Amino acid sequence: MVKQLQPCERSTKESLKDEQGWLRQYEVSDPFDLLKYISIIRQLYEDREGWLAPFPWCEEFQFNLDNIFTRLKFVSRKRERGIKTDDIVDMFQIFQPHQECSQPKRVLIEGQPGMGKTTYCQKIAYNWAKKRKGGESFPDVTLVLLLKCRDINCGLWEAIDDQLLPSEVNEEEKERFFKFIRGHQSKVLLVLDGLDELPRNQLSIYTDIIGGRVLPDSYIVVTARHEVGLKVRECCHTLLEVEGFTESDAKDFIVRYFNEEDLAKKLLDKLDTGVTLQDLTRNLLNTALLCLLCEDFGGKFPESRTLLYLEIVQCVLRRYRLKMKLPETNQDLLVLYRVDLKQLGRIAMQGLRNDSMYFDESAFEGFSSDVKSGLGFLSVEAGRSKRRPIRSYGFLHKSFQEFFAALFHCCQLLDGEISVDSLIADRRYFKEFRQVLMFTSGLLAQECKATVKALIAGIATEVNLDGRRLRVALACINECKREGSTFDIEMAQFFGSHLKLQRVDFQRMTKELVSVCIETMKANSTVTEMLLSGGSIDSTSTAALAGRLKEYSTLTSLYLQGNAIGKVFADVLAKELKENSTLTSLCLSLNQIGNVGAVALAKGLKENSTLTSLALPNCAIGNPGADAMAKGLRENSTLTSLDLSSNAIGEVGADALAKGLKENSTLASLDLSSNAIGEVGADALAKGLKENSTLTSLYLSHNAIGNVGAEALAKGLKENSTLTELDLSHNSTGNVGADALAKGLKENSTLTSLDLSSTGIDDVGADALAKGLKENSTLISLYLSHNTTGNSGADVLAKGLKENSTLTSLNLLYNEIGEVGADAIEDALKENQELLMDKCYQGHR
Repeated sequence: MVKQLQPCERSTKESLKDEQGWLRQYEVSDPFDLLKYISIIRQLYEDREGWLAPFPWCEEFQFNLDNIFTRLKFVSRKRERGIKTDDIVDMFQIFQPHQECSQPKRVLIEGQPGMGKTTYCQKIAYNWAKKRKGGESFPDVTLVLLLKCRDINCGLWEAIDDQLLPSEVNEEEKERFFKFIRGHQSKVLLVLDGLDELPRNQLSIYTDIIGGRVLPDSYIVVTARHEVGLKVRECCHTLLEVEGFTESDAKDFIVRYFNEEDLAKKLLDKLDTGVTLQDLTRNLLNTALLCLLCEDFGGKFPESRTLLYLEIVQCVLRRYRLKMKLPETNQDLLVLYRVDLKQLGRIAMQGLRNDSMYFDESAFEGFSSDVKSGLGFLSVEAGRSKRRPIRSYGFLHKSFQEFFAALFHCCQLLDGEISVDSLIADRRYFKEFRQVLMFTSGLLAQECKATVKALIAGIATEVNLDGRRLRVALACINECKREGSTFDIEMAQFFGSHLKLQRVDFQRMTKELVSVCIETMKANSTVTEMLLSGGSIDSTSTAALAGRLKEYSTLTSLYLQGNAIGKVFADVLAKELKENSTLTSLCLSLNQIGNVGAVALAKGLKENSTLTSLALPNCAIGNPGADAMAKGLRENSTLTSLDLSSNAIGEVGADALAKGLKENSTLASLDLSSNAIGEVGADALAKGLKENSTLTSLYLSHNAIGNVGAEALAKGLKENSTLTELDLSHNSTGNVGADALAKGLKENSTLTSLDLSSTGIDDVGADALAKGLKENSTLISLYLSHNTTGNSGADVLAKGLKENSTLTSLNLLYNEIGEVGADAIEDALKENQELLMDKCYQGHR
């Protein structure tokens, strides 16, 4: 399967001629020398980065990047708190302008191990070497400097010399090369691959470089695992996450890999039926490993990362014995080589603790020659570094180093050399060593049920102390899969029985981890609040979750916002609501529930006797869904809060809900913000308010309500005796509406909060409200921000404040109040001590 090296597209001499032009415009004194070194770096990238050869034990596994490379999925993150978004970014458009930066130059790409960060960096360098355009927004640079952080133990300039320049370059030429870089920074792209592999003593130096203190006008791409990426996010203009392959890209990679169509079809068919394998193939390295195993085993596939790496170990050991011309054996090779593998694992763990991926000869003192050879798991590293002339060894990828470190811990635990408690007492196993802990769990699951149960119990204890460790715990349980067994499900339930948290956050989990969550909760007796939001749930997971709700005996609050939940799940959930006797709060916002789903949920409400809060914002619900909800309200006797904001409910839906309010005797809060109920809908709701005796909060912002609707609501307020909060912000009620509401305030004795922000109120409307304040004795908060009230309006409001004895919060931000108006308000504050004490006045200045 060796792919022959492709001949260079153009000779070095031709390339030199082509590049003379741009060098002249930069007034470089001796262009030929400079071009020589650029040409050398191009050739270096063609020869070194143009090949994908990830497995040193498998010499035939070598591919030209052009033949095997498949696009990776990138998504953006917000710079504020690094929150991942749903925005997909083309991998060759990473420098495109965005809302947070119009001219990004520094890009951080985060991702889990094996997701393709390094391969992407190779592709950048290889494309430049081949003089290919990266994309419309990708910078057209003269020089790409790709530095492998694992080989860095010095400053930037020394690293460039160390990894990219020929050994014979003299100091004068080297300095001229560096001078060109410093003098033409905008034509330079610096790529720092694997910041998490950088020695700790170098991190501050390279953080300054990433932050723009060195080469501030150059383009920079940095790749890192999340835990190290966190340390440099604030330095970068664009934050991205590489999520590996999409399903279609993984399939494309597999097809490209195999020469035999039959093997590709076998693996693709398995992918279509196996959730575990689908999750594994998001990872570029794991996908390549699966392809390799498919060739070796003719279609046998592992169910977890641990099992995948175990299969690889067996595969490598077999190849090692074949290479060494050792006789075939039926003995388990992991047992046969246990001592050597444990020693190799000891070296791996020492390297992780010392923040090193390389080992010299001294690391193998006292060990067998097989360990020194690495049994095929170590490659002899000439490295990218001229500074390491001595022979050194390294694992092919950090994930393999972590696997062997875990194998070492597994042996220690089974041999009684360490205890579970002493292992997990080190918090690093929930942070930088968490991959080691995950592999350790998976390995123990294959060896000893009692020991892995002790480990899971210990992990549960740590999670009870710090809930942020929950994700690591679930990942450890997921690795406990055993072939032909439900042992991982048993471990999930065992973990759930030891979990003592009341609130669990399962946000942004993979499909597999969601499955673990569901099983964990089945045996738990303490969790009352569960969050499974942010794209964690799909149709399969939702059906499983809904089917288990009646088994969750303590769960009272369930938040499922921002998933792929549709009408089918809503229907299943509605049926479960009929039988569930504990759930009091349910949030399904940002899902595609639709009218059909809303109808199903409404039917569930009729028979449910425990749910008090239902949130359905951004769920594509229109008038039919609102009508169904209204009918459900008539028969339901427990719901106190219903959120239908940001849907497509119009006046027909509002009218139906208003009729439902007349018969409902429990609902206290109704949120219809950001719909389209208009004047007619507001009028219907106002009539409902006259007969309703329970509603205390009504939110109607962003609903195209004008003065007619405001007048109707004002009339409703006169007769209503329960409403305490009314939000009409971001409507066009204007001065006429403000006048009507002010008159309503005179007769209303319950309203404590009124929001009229962004409603077009000027001095006339402010005058009307001031008159209402003089006679009202209940209003506590009044919001009038983002209007056009000026000095005159502020003056009349100030007079009203002097006579009002209840208002404690007044918001006048972003009006047209000047010094005169501000002075009037401040004078009023001197007489209205409550308002002054709470410091709630927010004026223009």
